[in-house]
Amino acid sequence: MKAAEKMKTLVESKGVSYTFISEKTGIPVNAISRSLMGKRRLPADEMILICNVIGVDLGDFDLLQEEPQGARKDSA
Repeated sequence: MKAAEKMKTLVESKGVSYTFISEKTGIPVNAISRSLMGKRRLPADEMILICNVIGVDLGDFDLLQEEPQGARKDSA
């Protein structure tokens, strides 16, 4: 799962609107929406701001746990 997909899932699980995030961070709503839909790169500085607003520690975000390309879950 990509960072934007994880962030979108976290935002939705917290029940926070993009408008609220925009008001707290200064990031335009359309930029948040496009980023979380995967249509725009989610910059690290914006990711940090969004994490702060939704109360998620960036260290717990676990961005590096993505599967490598071509990896199989059932390989042994």
